[in-house]
Amino acid sequence: MIGHKPSAPRLAAIAAAAIVALSSAAPRAAHAQHGLIPGGSYDPSIPTPRSVLGYEIGERFTPHHMIVRYAEALARTSPRIRLDTVAHTFEGRELLMVVATSEANHARLDEILAGARRLADPRGASAAELERAVARTPGIVWLGYTIHGGEASGTEAALAMMYQLAAGQDEETRMILDSLVVLIDPVQNPDGHERHVQDVMRRLGAFGPPTTPGAMIHSGTWPGPRTSHYHFDLNRDWFIHSHPESRGRARVFLEWAPHVAVDLHEMGSNSTYFFAPPMEPINKNVPQNILDWWDIFARANAEAFDRNGWAYFTREGYDEFYPGYGVSWPILTGAIGMTFEQASSSGGAIRRTDGTVLTLRQAVL
Repeated sequence: MIGHKPSAPRLAAIAAAAIVALSSAAPRAAHAQHGLIPGGSYDPSIPTPRSVLGYEIGERFTPHHMIVRYAEALARTSPRIRLDTVAHTFEGRELLMVVATSEANHARLDEILAGARRLADPRGASAAELERAVARTPGIVWLGYTIHGGEASGTEAALAMMYQLAAGQDEETRMILDSLVVLIDPVQNPDGHERHVQDVMRRLGAFGPPTTPGAMIHSGTWPGPRTSHYHFDLNRDWFIHSHPESRGRARVFLEWAPHVAVDLHEMGSNSTYFFAPPMEPINKNVPQNILDWWDIFARANAEAFDRNGWAYFTREGYDEFYPGYGVSWPILTGAIGMTFEQASSSGGAIRRTDGTVLTLRQAVL
């Protein structure tokens, strides 16, 4: 399918809007939710996370039933949001897909889906037909959070992103919604994530999480929250699709044919932030245009991080060789797939080797 994607100039036009969404909107979405950007305006008819969850994003980890409750509240109140259930886990939890875009785009989603599939596989189409599809099809971006259950700041960031796209009235948010269809998978591994949330809840005291790295709150009960119900790492299942979460996600992915796929993880608490390009080895089936786009995204991300004084690194620690990673299979279908890694707050607040304390709120932001 790689050979059936749009040409580089066409893909450039599509991905340029995605660069804005990922490099600029994501940090602002979380900040604006907490009132850290002066002048942010929001539709008062759209429920804030606090109004549904009972706490601000970053104050605690959100259990699965409350994730569903908030997603349903946004879908009921915002014409920018559609909520789909794409699969159920072995323990019966919903695997959600939030479709966020402008009202005008929602009114023609069938046309957008048809255009995306036509561009993903243009065999038999005329040049004029493809040009029309390019002109009328917005960029499609997939954001997948928390495929490892204990990497839980991603899910909280997803909730903040959902609110921003549902309620934000600023020019940048409106531009993103006009230019993109954003597919948000707020928790890719609901069963593992729920184990993490419940472990932390049971070990949390009145004074908040203890920050000592060896405290019990920072180590889940066996088998830990990383894996699925059957103790399988879903970030290794994109190739075989042996689990219902993977099969449902892949089915939706092939329906939408996203142009950009982002898999958001956590790493060790003493680290900083990682984004593509990855380190060697890189699978030889990854085409050159993907490598080129990694560099384009990296420059945009680096500029945004430098403006804010945030530490980061690339080309270390994370490869792109095995085809079953969360961005590897999307890459081999033609998407610009990228892994992002945020330092983990573990049980919600942990002291690092430099003496600083990394909190969940900081990890989310």
